[in-house]
Amino acid sequence: MASQGPTLPSEIVLPEGKLVRTASGGTDALKKALVDLKRYSFSGYIKTILQGPGGGSIGYVVVSEGTPDLALHATEKGSREGKAALKAVWEDSYAPKCTIEIHAKVDIEKIRASFPNAGLERVARAAPPAPKVTKPTPRTVPPETQAKVRAWRDAGYDVETLEAVLRAGGEAAAAALGEFETAIARMEPLLRDLDGITEPALHDRVAALREGARDPLNANRVAAEVASLQEEAERLSRAAQGPRTEEDRERELQDRARRVFDMIVRHRAAEGKPADISEVQVARALEGKPTTRDERTNLIRQYTFDTYVVGPSNRFAHAASVAVARSPHSAYNPLFVTSGSGLGKTHLMNAIGNAILSGSGEARVLYVTAEGFSNEFKEAQAAGRLQEFREKFRTLDVALLDDAHFLSGKGDVQEELFHTFNDLYNANKQIVLTSDRPPKEIPDLEDRLVSRFESGLIADIQPPEYETRVAILRRKAQDAGTPVDDEVIAYIGQRVEDNIRELGGALNRVVAFSQLMGQPVSLDLAKEVLKELREGEAIRAGARLEEAGRGIQPGHAYLIEEDRPDHAFALLRRALGTEARGLIVTRQNPKRVREKHDVAAYRILWLTERESTAVETIPPSLERIIHVIEEFMKEGERGAVMIDGVEYLVSSSSFDAVLKFLRRLIDHTSESQFVLLVSASTKTLKEQEIKNLEREMEVLAL
Repeated sequence: MASQGPTLPSEIVLPEGKLVRTASGGTDALKKALVDLKRYSFSGYIKTILQGPGGGSIGYVVVSEGTPDLALHATEKGSREGKAALKAVWEDSYAPKCTIEIHAKVDIEKIRASFPNAGLERVARAAPPAPKVTKPTPRTVPPETQAKVRAWRDAGYDVETLEAVLRAGGEAAAAALGEFETAIARMEPLLRDLDGITEPALHDRVAALREGARDPLNANRVAAEVASLQEEAERLSRAAQGPRTEEDRERELQDRARRVFDMIVRHRAAEGKPADISEVQVARALEGKPTTRDERTNLIRQYTFDTYVVGPSNRFAHAASVAVARSPHSAYNPLFVTSGSGLGKTHLMNAIGNAILSGSGEARVLYVTAEGFSNEFKEAQAAGRLQEFREKFRTLDVALLDDAHFLSGKGDVQEELFHTFNDLYNANKQIVLTSDRPPKEIPDLEDRLVSRFESGLIADIQPPEYETRVAILRRKAQDAGTPVDDEVIAYIGQRVEDNIRELGGALNRVVAFSQLMGQPVSLDLAKEVLKELREGEAIRAGARLEEAGRGIQPGHAYLIEEDRPDHAFALLRRALGTEARGLIVTRQNPKRVREKHDVAAYRILWLTERESTAVETIPPSLERIIHVIEEFMKEGERGAVMIDGVEYLVSSSSFDAVLKFLRRLIDHTSESQFVLLVSASTKTLKEQEIKNLEREMEVLAL
């Protein structure tokens, strides 16, 4: 159905015709539409509808055989025709809120006669009207071509314009069919990539892009926007992860030490040898050579530019850091280094401080984490020593603040840091900060701090490429004084891709196992150690899942807290046992679900606004979903229902509405022999929303 738009003079409104396409405005939106229509020698008109606070407007560009013929434009104040109208239509089309419609099957001669002053100059346009010629009978489209077009339509593609060209026949039809087929081959993998973007904050952009992807000739634009969305989704995912503290890292090291210790004990027992080793010895071996800190500056002495391996992923951040070390407060101030966890930003920060100290031993340099700054501030505040605290930090020559994302939500600490930053900056002192995300993406960080953090240079570090990973491993093996063959280095470098700390940890586990077992480092040993540890982690995860599955009972509703619904699918199979009466309502494409999970026997409803004849879909209408689920439960005595898409439902309505919807389902389930499983991510819902859900259902935190 065409958009209604603003109320304008009736004499300017053209017959609706056959609406074949709708799009949103944008810088090149009208240009692209005209190019497409030229390609297909299309006849009809383009209609623009723009509603704004100052009133609305409607525009028409009548197209004859792909060429603009007439233009009309009207607002509540009046109307224009011809070139002036075309210019106004073009300006309207730039607005993202502008709706652009393409209408076919209209009487162009009648429109031309009704608006004689609306004509646009056309090259070689004949003055006298051409004699009326009987149009040839539309050609019959071959059955195999009809089948192709039908399949494309069922898949959700817009084929109206293509069908018109095919009915006309000739060389243009064959060319259009080939171009369309090639475009769909390009679009299919892009749609699969789009399926993988599930961040609720990107829902509207994804939905808009899906609409644009209905025309496969948009593949170039869709490819660019999918890449942009994937990058944004990755940033949001990183932003959703809470800051890791030193305690977290210590617990992680202890857990790894325990796993390696267990593995060594098993191997020694298998060889008939005593387990004369402790977890403490294993932990020391895993740590490798201990690092030392300078008591005055808190800098790690081993973290220098000489020990930093440079590659394409970190070259810019390294160059910026070297420039700051050579010319403090005059190169880049502040310097803000961002990266995911374990990619070397702390190493670079310490390298800056160590390099400055080596050039000027009297420089007042201090490295501190944001957590350390916060704790020290609160201790000074409680002890009445704020003046001493401020003198310590505001008289530095170089301030190095690590993990700035830890400042999130700490209003009093941010206030103190704001004044500290200003004093240092105004005194021409160097400031270097690091974070796992850019300043704008740190939640609950005051705008004035964001502005100051962004006033210098932001340098990003990406996960290392394979060649850089190999170089890092060789350097670590060299520093450890342990000979490691290239094939072992290559094996580890291929399996740990996006975290330098994990990369070093994998090498340390292999070397530690080798030393503690008295065996040389070999490829077989590396495969055994890393495989067994991965299998052990998988077994422990499976055991937790098995334990959770045993507690599932009919008539109960369970909230499964996980980033992705993988555990929910496994628990669904567990809840059903040998019965096949399962219903899944999911935001994922059912084809992908069946490929990834063993749920072929269950009914799957794709939660989407999109219609499809290939899979069963359902829009995010809470009443409609309730009806379908309740009808499903009436059809059998036992079974299970799984909902994956709470975040999508919330974004489509409201959390309160979704909570009422779930309460009704929970109550209905409690009086049945069915199980209700609801998968939700604590990273995408608000804390209070999660607590409300936890009060209504039994929680399975996996």
